[in-house]
Amino acid sequence: MLVYDRPATRWTEALPVGNGRLGAMCFGGTTSDRVQVNDDTCWSGSPATVAGRSLIAAGEGPRILDDARAALASGDVRAAERAVQRLQHGHSQAYQPLVDLIVQEVGPGEEVRPAEDSHPAGEAHLAGEVHPGDEVHRADEAATPPGYARSLDLRAAVASHTWSSAGATIVQETWSSAPHQVLVVDRRATDGCLPALRVSLVSPHPTLDVQGTPTGLAATVRMPSEVVPDHEPADEHVHYDPTPGAAVTAAVHVAIHTDGIVGDGGPSATADAVEVVGATYLTLVLGTETDFVDAATAPHGDLDALRAAVARRTSAVVDQIVTDGLPALRAAHVADHAALFGRVELDLGPDPEDTATTPERLARHAGGAPDPALAALQAQYGRYLMIAGSRPGTRPLTLQGIWNESVVPPWSSNYTTNINTEMNYWPTGAGALDECYEPLTSWLGDLAVTGRATARDLYGLPGWAAHHNSDVWGFSLPAGDGDSDPSWTAWPLGGVWLATHLWDRYDWSRDLGFLADAWPLLRGAADFALAWLVEQPDGTLGTSPATSPENRFVAPDGQPAAVGVSTTSDQAMIRELLERCLDGAQVLVGAGAVVPEDSPDPDDADWRTAARAALDRLSGERVLPDGRLAEWSTDLVDVEPEHRHQSHLVGVFPGSRIDPRSEPELAAAALATLDARGPDSTGWSLAWRLALRARLGDIVGARAALDAFLRPTADGARPDELVAPLDDTRPGAGSGVYPNLFCAHPPFQVDGNLGFTAGVVEMILQSHRTTQDLTVVDLLPTLPAGWQDGAARGLGARGAVTVDVTWHDGEVTGLALRGPVGRSVEVSLPMGGGRRTLAVVLDDGTWDGAGELA
Repeated sequence: MLVYDRPATRWTEALPVGNGRLGAMCFGGTTSDRVQVNDDTCWSGSPATVAGRSLIAAGEGPRILDDARAALASGDVRAAERAVQRLQHGHSQAYQPLVDLIVQEVGPGEEVRPAEDSHPAGEAHLAGEVHPGDEVHRADEAATPPGYARSLDLRAAVASHTWSSAGATIVQETWSSAPHQVLVVDRRATDGCLPALRVSLVSPHPTLDVQGTPTGLAATVRMPSEVVPDHEPADEHVHYDPTPGAAVTAAVHVAIHTDGIVGDGGPSATADAVEVVGATYLTLVLGTETDFVDAATAPHGDLDALRAAVARRTSAVVDQIVTDGLPALRAAHVADHAALFGRVELDLGPDPEDTATTPERLARHAGGAPDPALAALQAQYGRYLMIAGSRPGTRPLTLQGIWNESVVPPWSSNYTTNINTEMNYWPTGAGALDECYEPLTSWLGDLAVTGRATARDLYGLPGWAAHHNSDVWGFSLPAGDGDSDPSWTAWPLGGVWLATHLWDRYDWSRDLGFLADAWPLLRGAADFALAWLVEQPDGTLGTSPATSPENRFVAPDGQPAAVGVSTTSDQAMIRELLERCLDGAQVLVGAGAVVPEDSPDPDDADWRTAARAALDRLSGERVLPDGRLAEWSTDLVDVEPEHRHQSHLVGVFPGSRIDPRSEPELAAAALATLDARGPDSTGWSLAWRLALRARLGDIVGARAALDAFLRPTADGARPDELVAPLDDTRPGAGSGVYPNLFCAHPPFQVDGNLGFTAGVVEMILQSHRTTQDLTVVDLLPTLPAGWQDGAARGLGARGAVTVDVTWHDGEVTGLALRGPVGRSVEVSLPMGGGRRTLAVVLDDGTWDGAGELA
């Protein structure tokens, strides 16, 4: 439970709800309340925008690639950088806000009117600027009414707040229902009546059109046709194009259910706000419908169809409330959420005995007060956000999940594929949320379509490729405007890294049908990886050009550079993909699985031979003279030794090649690398470092990363809650968590929340040494001193095994396993002052270790 004693005054204090598609941020206002709404199909652009803006003639790409390789072979880094910059093709599109639902108390004689937009039509709402909904909501900041409390129940997925007014206790609950595909806002007085209320819709988009309907409010909003990223200079960042098919259009309907009087017996046909008086309860049912079809189909623009569809949905829900009662609707929502969230229980210690709010707990923890339950709360919050933001049939989580209030959001709130999109889905397997993996693995099919054209037309190569940035339309080209930094634009291995998630989903679930369906995507990414490799002077295979995402070295001219040959991360990612693709082929052939028509044959002996031969010629990781793991193919000086990215450690986590048991020298070098990176960084980087140190068995370092992640950050925190001064200049200054526990890069990025969850689980359970026939589980491998007593139920291990474990004084006292009948499991666990290994067979699909542990 997240708990607060005042309304949110900033977006990073508001509480998120979501059903995978429909997200909302709940501010918990009293006299004026804001519920900021997103629909996950609301993006700028259209299928046409995946073409980007080419700076070169058709067919010129392979020659430019050859030029870059020749320049690197001759030692001319600057010529290589100029060459790869010519391959840049503009930018991905941006995830968009939709509307704000505003509920205001109406004073005697006040006119019924919505909030006025503080921005003239056509001006952009950039991240950090005042949002039109803020103008209404900030009127509620002056005083917190008596009896006020605000909370988010992670088990029920309900945001609520309560307060006293004129002798009555008022309770408001908000949830986003997956079974009913609507957002529900219910406000009621336990005795007496609610004050007169005004309900309105506002939007940061100038295309908003709101009208009253016989049942509430209806609106349409057209998204921009293009949004230039916030990090790029532009005269206008936002462009709206009315041309059919150029942008997504959304319809919104708010159906009102109340025992009060709505307007003069009902909304007028023209009113853009409605007033409700004399009510003891007010239930608002908000639905959305857009003309997004899929990544390849232009939005259809049929507004009548959109309006009719969303009105039918909200009206049907109101009819159900009338028939069955609101509690039944709420119960269906809670049961649907609990079926996923309730799979895992995590107990790392008791909650505080007092009634401390969540910001108070963060401040106390940062000051050194023990609160092991806070880490468990934050870890479960990551699972909550995954369930709320990623459900079958929806789009994958963006940089901000499904929650964004800005038309020009940070980094376009897109799919950033050089770490962030991958990190978003790290906790799905161990967190027992396989269903939530589906949006990512389905979207990879869309990305592969455009990625095949990118590989073929830009590089003259087979398979499919993606670069650093993508979007709902599947943008796969190198981003940039011809002068953008190659450190983040010249990286064609986005598809290579993302494709390993296909194997991972199979490895956790052992769903053979999924692996068969995913085989064309897995093999296509591997085909590109093989073709991208070029022979090096020493006879090895490597990559050229190559970057280590977003990092730079000091070039011979003394200036920063990013483009080189055969970076460690390139080699590690390609090795991981080729090995997993060979594993997948072996599984499919051994099971006689049927792959999709026109897919490559898993039993292609020539391809397997080529892949194995390439693996034999890849360079392995190497150790620098100072003991760190090398990031570059030669001993170069880092421009920024404490850089936030540590891509060359991908073989530690999420990969499995560098394990302290099998590669102790490389593991020690990886740990030395983390030490050299320093104790502070951005929020998502701290989450990755937590997982890395957990995998390496570094108890002290993992705990330090965890504590740094949980540090309350400046934005949105009261001065008395701050641990660091506002002028802090340390690396990663401002990182940590906001009052609503969102991860601060800063700004908010959901990947940090999800990476933290994966890291905490990694401290308790690891299963990366699993093989096709044997699940290998390491229990409590990186258990810090403050977690010596605890329990975890329902954690996932590779091989489709579920683990329940309890421990006391750092030693396992209870263990139960569930999984496929006949599955062999090897368990390493702390007992008797050392570690013990148990060999288990799940004869009937279960095993209880009570006898073994006695």
